[in-house]
Amino acid sequence: MQRKANLLTTALAYTNGPLHLGHARSTYIPADVYRRFLKLKGEEVYHIGGTDNHGVPITLTAEKEGVTPLDIVTRYHNAIKADLDTLNVEFDNFGQTHSDVHIETSQEFYKELKEAGYIYEKEIEQFYCPKCDKYLADRYVEGLCPFCGGEARGDHCEVCGRHLEPTELKEPYCVHCNSTPELKKSTHYFFKLSALKDELIKYLNSAEKMPEHVKNLALNWVNELHDWDVSRNLKWGVPIPGCEDQVMYVWLEAPIGYISFSKALGDKWEILWKENKENKENNEDEESENKKESEIIHFIGKDITVHHAVFWPGMLEGINKVNGYKMPTAVVSGGYLTLEGRKMSTSKNWVVWVSDFVKNFNTDYLRYFLLANAPLYRDTDFSWDEFQKRVNTELIDNIGNFTHRSLVFANRKFDKVPLVDENGLLDVDKALLLKAEETVSKVDELIRKFNFKDALMEIILLGKEGNGYFQSNEPWAIEDEERLKQVIYTCCKVVKSLTYLLSPFMPEKTSALLDLMNEENDLEVRGNELKKPKILFSKISDESITMMKKKLEKLIKAEEKKNKNKDKNSKKEDGKNNNNKKDENKSSQGKDTKNKNGENMCEENTLISIDDFAKIDLRVGKIVEVEEVKRSKKLYKIMVDIGTETRQIVSGLKEDYEIDDLVGKKIIVICNLQPAKLCGVESQGMLLAAEDDKLVSLLTLDRDIDLGSKIH
Repeated sequence: MQRKANLLTTALAYTNGPLHLGHARSTYIPADVYRRFLKLKGEEVYHIGGTDNHGVPITLTAEKEGVTPLDIVTRYHNAIKADLDTLNVEFDNFGQTHSDVHIETSQEFYKELKEAGYIYEKEIEQFYCPKCDKYLADRYVEGLCPFCGGEARGDHCEVCGRHLEPTELKEPYCVHCNSTPELKKSTHYFFKLSALKDELIKYLNSAEKMPEHVKNLALNWVNELHDWDVSRNLKWGVPIPGCEDQVMYVWLEAPIGYISFSKALGDKWEILWKENKENKENNEDEESENKKESEIIHFIGKDITVHHAVFWPGMLEGINKVNGYKMPTAVVSGGYLTLEGRKMSTSKNWVVWVSDFVKNFNTDYLRYFLLANAPLYRDTDFSWDEFQKRVNTELIDNIGNFTHRSLVFANRKFDKVPLVDENGLLDVDKALLLKAEETVSKVDELIRKFNFKDALMEIILLGKEGNGYFQSNEPWAIEDEERLKQVIYTCCKVVKSLTYLLSPFMPEKTSALLDLMNEENDLEVRGNELKKPKILFSKISDESITMMKKKLEKLIKAEEKKNKNKDKNSKKEDGKNNNNKKDENKSSQGKDTKNKNGENMCEENTLISIDDFAKIDLRVGKIVEVEEVKRSKKLYKIMVDIGTETRQIVSGLKEDYEIDDLVGKKIIVICNLQPAKLCGVESQGMLLAAEDDKLVSLLTLDRDIDLGSKIH
């Protein structure tokens, strides 16, 4: 029988930039904590990660810089790995999708899907640029959003946040030459995902360790599965076998990286991924220990939850008819991280890069704060003030204070941790040691459920109880040496427990503590000679926080200045080339001036009459029900009671409001707006909201008024 082996994977970082704190919080730090925890428990565990090297953003960046895509990939692969090293995130292999082993594995996978009957050809219409003589992938096309009129890419409108298809754009143009593309038929390859609905429902319902929010989201998607276009007319990527001019869609080949990167482990990769032959030979009702306990756990950010909980399992189910693979045990989806209450934006420099952070603060402080601040599945905020406050009070004043005082007293009085007979301890001593044992059990249970926040809070509570015990027993005033030994022993044993429990979260600080104690990382106290204690937990100063705030403000201002200059230059260029491209300052009618958000500015030629305003039917409504729109990262389907009826409105508020925050809220609705379909869902109106660089806020009422009341 094979020994239990666990495989942890982390989302493949995209090689178009370095890592910021959001990446660290959602994916890499939680995975590393879980890996270190399993190692601590003596379990066999492997962590596989790497970078995703294909796709249009990389080719666009390369073209812009005048280098090859491989140059971009190499630069950022190295930068990303360096960032992860500074965070003390450890891997058993960190691979690249642009590698021989990955390309070969992906092509084998594709062939097996095709052999199983899940790949078919279909003719589609897509944009083709006659001037460039090539088909245009979604991000190679830009134009005007059909919904708000703002500048939009072929897959997304930055102004209103709607998901788009390239063919929906108004006044489309090729990003290479600015000429107008034409629609042309092309044969693409599709994955028959819809045929696997029953298998996916069965898998999800039986995945006991799958977090409930992930399972529920996936089941909602499975109910409306569509086949999946898995080919792109590009040169950079994994070539589709037997097709010279197309590559695999990145979301088909990138997850296969979890398998291809595992091959660096030698024969172990098959034990981790392949169905155990022993299980197949046994009666199906008698699972072997290996199948029952072995786990494949994917740690990801929540924006790619569906890809890992629906598409990837669908691919594995499809290939299992030819080549049996194990299904993921769990998909651990981490929430978004905002910065000082605002959505992070790399383009606007409203971001904290990992490399900048580690130059100024200890990595362990970041690992602690990001996991202690909120449950992993929820969105949370990084605030410099809150970071300073929590580290200084919970870690330094609590854990740091207790561990330092205990070791200083033990060293000063005995040069080592005095060993005593625990049977002779007082009840107050035994109670604290029992609390430590219970905390070890609770933390074990919580981490196995990926509840890292509550696990840390249990550890912090034990530290507080240790401080209270130390203070109430006043070791400095104890004259009886035997009693003093009991108190110091009790304190140091709790210090050992705290070190053991914190080691997956804070490997640097706990390693230093173990070095001072001359101990191993377990729960035993051996009474070894102590090194001279030193302060390991230093407070974060006000000056350092002020410095980081000013640095962030400086970067923002520099980016704003850069964008202003860029806008001026682009406007000059547009004036020369507006035969092929819409002038950026004109509306589709050629007269409305727009600001940077695509909104009309109040200039003389945009003024409307009172009669125009009277045409808009604005009424008071109340949100009664909200649910997520399938296949959309930003949209909610909102049911609004407007007094005489309930309207269905689709709105891009998902990144700004939780569902519970919306239900029951009284808002303003445009009731006579022509219905439109967003992601296949009809919207029968519009909610009014205000927006600035920091946040989005729905317009509400300052007094209670009947639903359906008209706004004048």
